[in-house]
Amino acid sequence: MKAKKISVALLALTVLGVTACSNSKQDQASPAVNGSGKQPALAPITLKGMLFGDQPKDLQLVFDEFEKRTKDTLNTKLNIQWNPISDHKQKVKLMMAAGEEMDFVFEADFISLKELVPQGAYAQLDKYFNNDAYPGLKKAFPPEFVESNKRFDGHLYTIPFTQYFYDIPVVYLRKDLREKYGLPPINSYDDLQKFYDKVLENDKGITPLALRGNRGFQEIFQGENPELPNVVVGTGGIPSIIKLSDDLKKVETIVSVGDPASEWAKLPAPYNTPKTAFPHLDKWAEWSKYLEKDVVSQKDDLGYFMSGKAASYYSTLNAFAKDRKKLKDTIPEADLEMFVLKTKVREMKPHAIGVDYVSNNSVAIPATSKNIDRTMKFFDAVFSSRENHDLLEYGIPGKHWEAVGDNQIKLLDEAKNYNFPGYELTWNPSMIRLSTDLDENTKKYYEYSAKPDTYYTPTLKKFKFDNTAVKSETANIASKVDPFTQLLKDGQIKDWEAQMAKLKVEVDALGGEKVNAETKKQIQAYLDKGGK
Repeated sequence: MKAKKISVALLALTVLGVTACSNSKQDQASPAVNGSGKQPALAPITLKGMLFGDQPKDLQLVFDEFEKRTKDTLNTKLNIQWNPISDHKQKVKLMMAAGEEMDFVFEADFISLKELVPQGAYAQLDKYFNNDAYPGLKKAFPPEFVESNKRFDGHLYTIPFTQYFYDIPVVYLRKDLREKYGLPPINSYDDLQKFYDKVLENDKGITPLALRGNRGFQEIFQGENPELPNVVVGTGGIPSIIKLSDDLKKVETIVSVGDPASEWAKLPAPYNTPKTAFPHLDKWAEWSKYLEKDVVSQKDDLGYFMSGKAASYYSTLNAFAKDRKKLKDTIPEADLEMFVLKTKVREMKPHAIGVDYVSNNSVAIPATSKNIDRTMKFFDAVFSSRENHDLLEYGIPGKHWEAVGDNQIKLLDEAKNYNFPGYELTWNPSMIRLSTDLDENTKKYYEYSAKPDTYYTPTLKKFKFDNTAVKSETANIASKVDPFTQLLKDGQIKDWEAQMAKLKVEVDALGGEKVNAETKKQIQAYLDKGGK
């Protein structure tokens, strides 16, 4: 497949310095201008939101400052409910089922978006974008980005947040320990394994790799097989392979772990056996010796690392500056460095990152909210003003941070009191600041992330499955497969091929074949309409 070019507007990032129509009855037009030439303030309102993670210590100070700045126009207060990471998905479902009053909620496909959108739980937001009445949203979210984030029914149900179209996965490790062991910089998985072996040998009280139990190894060891245009790898649920015809116009077969060897033989190498198609699963099992014994129960892998109990942890490029500062504040003699997981990305090759230009993180607005227009006016205000945006994302200037040039940021000592998850509320490609704490190597990867030719769209990457016809089957299958998948991701299942074969028998009894047939049907319809 040729790389799909994305509009320069989506990646115009200055890096050199640096997850049913609205029910609202409110007026959707901009406020009328009064005789003084100024827009009158809107009626006072408090918007309720639901996000996940830990509430930043200085959050109310920042909200107070935001409310003061915008009182004469926006006149909006914010009331945020913060859920623990592990509970957010369940809390969202309970909130929606109970009809609790809520104006916006963090959502993503890995939360409840796939399930709740078909149920009509969230408001359609198409009309607020590319709309002169909402200039901030129009500027920050170009039509291409909005189009890419629409659901299978062609409507937008979220405000999609992203900075780059892929947050490069990495393992962060203790540079000071690596140097203490006399090892060179980590440039390969072999190097990383040598580092972990040295940790086990020299520091018995330190776990080599900290992982969050419900996330596991994630991209570690994945994506190293050669990519074939007509072969699509599926890793959700029971790992499977979708094979298309060479001209990409027909679905030929879908093969899952547990299917007979004769079915796998229909696939090209290295995808013609489960072991060679999914080599990372053996590696996860092998590398479980580098994890803490009760990794499945670990809910705070970052905290575990920051306490000095682990030598490395899985994360993404965006976390470097804040995590490095936090580590130095906690363990002054320590330092942080990273290992980029995927070879092509590590070598900064063009067309190395396959994306659908869909954000992994977003906010959705319950269709039952009485304040849909006002909520969208709030987000419009965030993206209409660099000052408003930076206040919410970084904190109070002079207290938590200070600007360096046009697009850099220096985090001050009190930044630790306002570690706000921008991916839940404020991320946007047009408003990125790079930390002055970044080393030169990390800056290069940010610059690489900003280049349009770094990305391409793989086969079927934009295909979206609609589970309406198999809703009960997918729910029953998920209840059976999800616990197994967590153990698999945590490296706890060594004989995974045999275990998956048994699991597939149970999945088929719950309607697995029906789901496969529906998947094949929808993919073929997608291809018939010109999708790739």
